[in-house]
Amino acid sequence: MVLRKKNIKGATTPYAWVILTVLFVGLVASFGMRVSFGAYISPWESDFSVNRTVVTSISSLSFIFYAIGQPLTARLNERFGKSIVPTVSILLVGVSLLLTSQASQIWQVYALFGVGFALGVAGCCNVIAAAVISNWFVENRGFAIGLVTSGMAVGQLILVPVNLFIIERLGWRTTMAMLSIIIMVIVTPLFILFLRFKPEEKGMKPYGYVESPEADLSGDVKDMGAKKSLPLLDVFKRRSFWLLAIPYFVCGFTDVGVINTHLIPMAEGKGFPVSGVALAFSLIALANIAGTIFLGHLSDIFSRKRQLAVIYAFRAVTFIILITIQRPWLLLLFAVLYGAVELASVAPTSSLVVQLFEGYSTGTIIGVVSVSHQLGGAVGSWVPGILYDLTKSYTIILVLSLILLLGAAFLVLRVRE
Repeated sequence: MVLRKKNIKGATTPYAWVILTVLFVGLVASFGMRVSFGAYISPWESDFSVNRTVVTSISSLSFIFYAIGQPLTARLNERFGKSIVPTVSILLVGVSLLLTSQASQIWQVYALFGVGFALGVAGCCNVIAAAVISNWFVENRGFAIGLVTSGMAVGQLILVPVNLFIIERLGWRTTMAMLSIIIMVIVTPLFILFLRFKPEEKGMKPYGYVESPEADLSGDVKDMGAKKSLPLLDVFKRRSFWLLAIPYFVCGFTDVGVINTHLIPMAEGKGFPVSGVALAFSLIALANIAGTIFLGHLSDIFSRKRQLAVIYAFRAVTFIILITIQRPWLLLLFAVLYGAVELASVAPTSSLVVQLFEGYSTGTIIGVVSVSHQLGGAVGSWVPGILYDLTKSYTIILVLSLILLLGAAFLVLRVRE
């Protein structure tokens, strides 16, 4: 089928924005609860009488299963279509959280949060969202991916403060139970009713394209979006894959690992009040929203590899502030600067995968690349906990993070667009 970009008003598919909205809400719920893990570290240490190494190993385990689940759920999503995989996944998120709130032994938290919750988030994450958005949007694809990805930042903006304040007043069990019920009775039905994987499942076209007059409408719509499957072994042989995957490992190590898991106990250890920590996470999220949408738009215009290099290098600079931080206002400064680039790597990385592996099953490949991010998160969650128990300080891991980020910036510049 011959396709061309729209050049008349009304030629696009408005329903694509409904898809984007539903996925946005899903990311708010799933990622918002995942990034709130740090709020549960101290309560779990106290409730289950364990040290920080044990608690952060739960986070590490969850990232491992998250990493395993991402390419698996991406492939299943492409096979079954409709909304089966993300709907079951968001329901699993709610059920796992509800059962975790009733746990009486630490091994139950490992199983329910470390495994069940992680697999649920894997099926309702930015990888699935990017794959679906790539099917529904052709025009402004980078902007759309950036916009839907900002749901992760909104989840952090809303749910981290909510978790912190409710935990302080009602305890962690009540907090987790309340939020899990909201996910099951509000978010899950939205997925069932509105979400679809491809436009042709609703007899529609992608946003930004119209059929040329010579197109055969009887059969071409059915073939829209058909893509070849690239064996994973061939993916691993490609230099471009590793030049994206290794920096993405560092990205996961520093953001969802070091910052999302340890910033709350790190700030609490310096005597900063709960209100100040909550404000810092809110500022990170607000800066995330602006940075993700703006840089997602730029990925449609400028070199994506240079964007990634700037993002990683700028994040390295923010870690200098975190290493020397002693006053609450510096925490807020770090939050604004770091937040501007925390999630901004998702859109250009996903767009680069679509560009470099054009014609192939990009949803699965994005999932494979993202495995490195989650493995980085697993290492970045656990290792700082071990070092903290040994040294009672986060300085070593922060310096290491700075060095790794500068290395990541160098590697992505070597990608051939």
